[in-house]
Amino acid sequence: MSKSKPDQSQEASDTLRKSLLSIGVDKDSVERLISNRDLSRTVVPIYWKDGIVLKVNSFWLQMLPEFLKSFARDFPDGQVRWDPDYRGEKPADGDSAIHVFFSYQEDDQGDRWEPKPDAPEVESYYRMLKRFSYKGDRPISASRIIHAR
Repeated sequence: MSKSKPDQSQEASDTLRKSLLSIGVDKDSVERLISNRDLSRTVVPIYWKDGIVLKVNSFWLQMLPEFLKSFARDFPDGQVRWDPDYRGEKPADGDSAIHVFFSYQEDDQGDRWEPKPDAPEVESYYRMLKRFSYKGDRPISASRIIHAR
């Protein structure tokens, strides 16, 4: 984003803000993330469950709006949710992540389940992740920004 075009920068911030709120990030955390000077280097774990096994990757937070559009197109029954209670394998990941559901389903009693994605769906997802992965130096954990005092 060019600094000579503040309207474009504000529009990008507003779009990211809406995207973060749409996946369930609380307002205070959204504002901390959006206003942080390291936003362009901010990453967050993104995962889906294959049975009890987590499939975790790193995701470039600034790309969330574009990812959500692609995900909705490829997985119309899917859902992308913020997980503020994430427990990853690496302490550096922090305690916040994005949880992906490829085909989120709920019955009348409120019971939820997620059918396992098939091979083409998994391939499509990993292509998306490749497009929206952070490729720069010195990434900053979203959890670190959210919990900074």
